[in-house]
Amino acid sequence: MASSASTFIPRVLSGYRRLFRARNSLFTGDVRAMVESRVAIRAEFDANKHVTDQTQMEGLLLMIDEAEDMLLNGIMRGELNPEKGAYEVKIKSEHADSNDSGSATTIEPITSETANNTSNNPKVVITSSSCKSNHTTDDKK
Repeated sequence: MASSASTFIPRVLSGYRRLFRARNSLFTGDVRAMVESRVAIRAEFDANKHVTDQTQMEGLLLMIDEAEDMLLNGIMRGELNPEKGAYEVKIKSEHADSNDSGSATTIEPITSETANNTSNNPKVVITSSSCKSNHTTDDKK
């Protein structure tokens, strides 16, 4: 059993590095998010460091893959521009759904502070894009 558990070590370390790269990609320039994501990733790995069951280990490795995908493709960063009363978001190609260009993009706040800033429902303005086509969401509620 010990030899089979040791086969997971390279995959676990690779997953750890991939999560840190994904967090760097997403949170560059946001000191608070960088610190909190580092602490959260480390805490999850520490909490599961004694897992030896192969089925449970495979499940944890799958969770690493899903978390990496979420960080890279499921979250967009935006900054509130107080002058415009709108969030400015740079849409990357992985965030654009070219098959459903008519649908509105919903951006949900991540923190309670951000949620408090959205009480007056500011518009979301896409300032630049690496996508083939630029979409602007102007959802006035």
